[in-house]
Amino acid sequence: MTLKRAVLFAVVVAAAVVGTSRYAMSVPWGWALLIALPAALLTLAGCLLAGTFDADWTAEPDPPAASVTLHATFLTERLVRSAIDPYRFTSRVQPRLRRIAQSVLGQDLDTPHARERLGTDLHALLTAEDAQLPPPKTFAVLMRRLEEL
Repeated sequence: MTLKRAVLFAVVVAAAVVGTSRYAMSVPWGWALLIALPAALLTLAGCLLAGTFDADWTAEPDPPAASVTLHATFLTERLVRSAIDPYRFTSRVQPRLRRIAQSVLGQDLDTPHARERLGTDLHALLTAEDAQLPPPKTFAVLMRRLEEL
């Protein structure tokens, strides 16, 4: 509801309360206005907030399948182990990341164009023989960059 309509409706309610209290109950004008003020404010607040509580009829998203959760758990375990054991990173995680990057770029990672598109830090992580798993936040930034290619 627009502000103008909400104020108009609050004024109508206040006038109805003043009229009822003044003529039906013989309340003096000052008291009638004082009684109508909270009713008008509550009506105004109700009108302004009414749109906020409208029902949302969109379908809820499906919960993640168990297989997705299992894959994420396995990936987390592999990354934790890779952080401890650099050989595990270079023998298991790095080749998979390299294949993903090659499929995204559509070319070998040894070209200057691939180095330019990946950036030096991501390129070094994917191609260096002595690469180590970076800290989690840095790794997340690098993976986001790989996803955006």
